[in-house]
Amino acid sequence: MATRETQKLIIDTAIELFNEHGTKVVSTNRIADDCGLSRGNLHYHFRSKEEIIQTIFQTIDKEMNQSWYEDHATHTLAYANFMFERQMNLCWRYRFFYRELIALLQNDARLKILFLDSRNKRLREVKDFFVGLIDNGLMVHPKPPITLESLLLSSWLVTDQWLPHLDMYDISATDEKAISEGAVLIQNIFRPFFTEKALTELEKMDAAVSN
Repeated sequence: MATRETQKLIIDTAIELFNEHGTKVVSTNRIADDCGLSRGNLHYHFRSKEEIIQTIFQTIDKEMNQSWYEDHATHTLAYANFMFERQMNLCWRYRFFYRELIALLQNDARLKILFLDSRNKRLREVKDFFVGLIDNGLMVHPKPPITLESLLLSSWLVTDQWLPHLDMYDISATDEKAISEGAVLIQNIFRPFFTEKALTELEKMDAAVSN
């Protein structure tokens, strides 16, 4: 098996195991066994479980980069909704990471650097997107003490804590409704700043979904 194929097998298997059992109880030996690899072969590609998790996060970041750069120039509410739902679905696909986010970052200094670099870059890009909504007459600029930055931070906090919230109340996140509700919560953070033009557009979008 080629090196790249072996690495992909290890990463895909690790994601599945971490999502099902959590990172604490899944060892590199378990990952190797489920891959059908020797333990030495796995450690040839990844020196530790921490390195596997770092690589998984780089995969998450790459997925966000690819989808963002394909679509971010479209400053519409339809795309904003798509962006909210895409983020919630990404959280579900890599749910172990968001469920264990604080602990993972506290225990791995390099992962924390990777995460914060990615988060800061994403916040700048998303801010530019919402400035585009303002320029297109779909949103008014928040007035102090509320700032666009504080709204964005609130939206990220909802994203990061949505899966732990579902776990706390034993709500199945496999339910598409639960994922959509998370996206609606994010939308509601910005909704008070939408213009009449935007609200009319939202009503049409909601009606189209209902039909």
